[in-house]
Amino acid sequence: MRTFLTLLLLLTGAPVIAAAEPYTLWYGQPATSWESQTLPIGNGALGAMLFGGVGSEQLQFNEKTLWTGGPGSPGYTYGNWTSPRPTAVKDVVDTIDATGRADPAWVAGKLGQPRQGYGAHQTFGDLHLDMADTGYTGYKRSLNIANAVAKVSYTAAGTVFDREYFASHPGNVIAGRLTANQPGKISFTLRYTSPRSDFTATSTGGRLTIRGALADNGLAFEAQVQVKTVGGTVTGTGGQVRVSGADSATFVLSARTNYALKYPTYRGVDPHAAVTRAVDTTLSYQDLRAAHVADHRALFDRVKLDLGGSLPDKPTDQLRAAYTGGAANQRWIL
Repeated sequence: MRTFLTLLLLLTGAPVIAAAEPYTLWYGQPATSWESQTLPIGNGALGAMLFGGVGSEQLQFNEKTLWTGGPGSPGYTYGNWTSPRPTAVKDVVDTIDATGRADPAWVAGKLGQPRQGYGAHQTFGDLHLDMADTGYTGYKRSLNIANAVAKVSYTAAGTVFDREYFASHPGNVIAGRLTANQPGKISFTLRYTSPRSDFTATSTGGRLTIRGALADNGLAFEAQVQVKTVGGTVTGTGGQVRVSGADSATFVLSARTNYALKYPTYRGVDPHAAVTRAVDTTLSYQDLRAAHVADHRALFDRVKLDLGGSLPDKPTDQLRAAYTGGAANQRWIL
């Protein structure tokens, strides 16, 4: 079985070398641009872009309903004219009700107007995991699209560090785990930043809570991150969570808004209770991961394509850079 993500390997004209892990995009350095280099994970409602930094990991995350505009936004009129034709929409509806049709040119003349208060999607913000950066070797940042699990691994000061992340649809959370091949080596500070100033961040124990409301339309939003460890200590203060000397650490993040598909306000219940329930899952990290992989593979495995050959064990960005199109000199997998 081969996947469409290996299409970029065909026709590069290079010889086939040692086979790589199937279905995996991987890179030999952290990302510096979220638009062109970060690795995406998502579950349809929550998504994150992973940078894979060593001294400071960054997860830029989004939730699908965090939008400006709409009810509560200055100038929003539900698409209706306020001046000079306040009855334009009603006139069109009445005409269609009466005659069963309306001339498109007439409708365009009636309804054409600049869009007001329609807004735009907003980033929820960025999670940062700040760690000691003592230099590293053997770095690898990867995304296995068959399992929808992203990973970062490297060696620093004689210790092998591994991280993995996924966005679970069954659990409606983004989850991550940090491990090392020696005990007591996991230490970091978890903090939150946003390009906006419409939030407060508080922390108690191992939980970081972000609450706020968009200045544009008053849409309420909340995110929570729960951190748990094996060994070590976990403390929360000043809107940050600190982990020190742990054998391993996991975090679970969930986020929502009070948006609801209910005309005319498009507002529902406060997101706090739903976010808390998601983050307070009784499932272990391993069970969350297993449920996520099973859910993803039920869709992913529906289609298979095998064009033969083997996938070279080279970083994905190098394979893309080598591809120039045109005729093939060697047989590659697509």
